[in-house]
Amino acid sequence: MSIVITDLTLRYGQKVVLDDISLEIVGQRWTCLVGPNGAGKTSFLRALLGMAPYTGSIKDGGIEVFQNHKRNVAFVPQHPQIPQGMSVAEYVMLGRSKREGWGNESLASRSYVRKVLEETYLFGMQGNLVSQLSGGEMQRALIARALAQEPELILLDEPTSALDLHHQISVLNNIELLKEEGVTIISTMHDITLAAMFAEQIVIMKEGRVLLTGSSQDVIHSTELKQAFDNRIDVHTLDSGRPVIVASKREREEK
Repeated sequence: MSIVITDLTLRYGQKVVLDDISLEIVGQRWTCLVGPNGAGKTSFLRALLGMAPYTGSIKDGGIEVFQNHKRNVAFVPQHPQIPQGMSVAEYVMLGRSKREGWGNESLASRSYVRKVLEETYLFGMQGNLVSQLSGGEMQRALIARALAQEPELILLDEPTSALDLHHQISVLNNIELLKEEGVTIISTMHDITLAAMFAEQIVIMKEGRVLLTGSSQDVIHSTELKQAFDNRIDVHTLDSGRPVIVASKREREEK
């Protein structure tokens, strides 16, 4: 099912952070929000979660998101609260609590969590304390917990920001597999090249507004994408046809 957003506006005090947004996010596909810092991407995710008061409408499967308490939604934040005294295995197992309750996990759930730990390269450190993980390890633990939840919708805020290139591709490949199970994926991502590689739909945001939304191929080559970044990016196409987006090097002005 699609998520239909109509006239969405979100304010923090007097500041408008999302300004009259209307668009449709197609279900069972990967949609990526891109744009400069302060564009409103994280606030958009919070609104989609039903965690921030807004005006307008966000309907997931025809039901307003803050009224639907049965949604199975997983969220991977960029800046999580780190639990003290909890092992990696226990933390990832939290993803099963919505289905079975904490401490009542079945053997099937424990087997599934083991599989997720292996896929996210965490199995060898399942007994380590979460509070002692590095930034990249913590990010993988967050994603593992979300995968363990087997959600219908997964929201990810900069899921690769603390990962090296090898783990970026591996983790994103695992997330992409969720589409085959009917999961809708919505993420923010600074790396537009990775966004174009994995997402079918890209939404360009700037100053709380949506400049353009459409297929990745169309959006990557649009003037709106350059406009969002003040014309400071260049788009190159590899021989394979894959686009690569890099920041433009600005010439220093002579005095």
